[in-house]
Amino acid sequence: MHITTSIKPAWHAFWTLRKHHPGPWWMRPAIASGLATLAWAALGLLGLTDMLTIETRDPDFMRRLVIGVFLLFQSIAWTMLALVRAVEWLLSAERLAALSPVRDWRAAVAVGAMLVVGIMAGNLVGSGALAMVYPGSELSGGSVLRRQIRFLQFLPFLAVVHGIFWRLRLQRHALQAQAAEAQLRLLHGQIEPHFLFNTLATIESLLAYDPARGREMLEAFSDHLRSSLSQLRGPDATLDAELAMVTTYLRLLHIRMGQRLVFTVDASIEARAARMPSLLLQPLVENAIRHGLEPKVGGGSVRIDARVEQGRLVIRVVDDGLGLEVPSRCARTGAGMALENIRARLHHRYGEGASLALEASADSGGTRATLDLPYHSTP
Repeated sequence: MHITTSIKPAWHAFWTLRKHHPGPWWMRPAIASGLATLAWAALGLLGLTDMLTIETRDPDFMRRLVIGVFLLFQSIAWTMLALVRAVEWLLSAERLAALSPVRDWRAAVAVGAMLVVGIMAGNLVGSGALAMVYPGSELSGGSVLRRQIRFLQFLPFLAVVHGIFWRLRLQRHALQAQAAEAQLRLLHGQIEPHFLFNTLATIESLLAYDPARGREMLEAFSDHLRSSLSQLRGPDATLDAELAMVTTYLRLLHIRMGQRLVFTVDASIEARAARMPSLLLQPLVENAIRHGLEPKVGGGSVRIDARVEQGRLVIRVVDDGLGLEVPSRCARTGAGMALENIRARLHHRYGEGASLALEASADSGGTRATLDLPYHSTP
């Protein structure tokens, strides 16, 4: 059962460059060996007719040919895997993320070149193995050079197939990203009416017994609607615009919760100029309020901090609420859905190049959510 559940993530991760791969250590060699066996079997079926018509005085020739080609294919697969593993070990996680197989054409060229080198190196390794198993046979010696030249002759054809394969992957990736964005917007559209109606009801009651506070909340509500609608117009936004929307949201909550909520927003000018997916920050703040501060009798504070650190945009949302270990947190409806949605969007947009971490805050005793994104500033 454990092996069965490990196959799917290991298969998907097999086609990406990353420091750590899910599943047991032997899963990748097994997949590589299995693919090589399939290729060997397919080649055998394609050449079956020719093999049957070969006239040779050596009765062991067919056996040497079948076993020799099998060894050659396995050698190529294992050599390519070793080369890929060496690249994963040498490069940083950020560089590997940039070479993720579904990012762009630069990654396609880099991975394609790596595969060519792997195949040619694997041919040399496999020829060495054949020379040891069948010394002096027709499968080793001068056949090595012929196989290398024959492979190079197929390079234009393989480049075209490689290009088509990557184009299809990029198109599928773009469709998946659009679906994730549409899902988020649908979810946002489902949640927003509850927030809107609750806010309107609060404004109505405040206008009855505390008109000044009611007008203040109505003004904050108008600002929030204005900033929210502008964020809904496109898939991207600046951090400055995201912070503006979150600030109006926190102003509304502050009026409603009173002294039970204190908030601070601290972001550098460089960070505010960063471009990022829209509607990415507010769900983290909503989580901090909904799961951490609202259920807490005395309330608490939420702090948003954004900086550019080593060429990356790092946004932290820290609260001193009930924390992650409260059982009621998991029992609440929708708990975890927003985080999974954010992670899905990050994965489709950046692959392994972005992350969302949720952990207990050692300073405040509450929760700290950290968004780590590639930094792209506005032109």
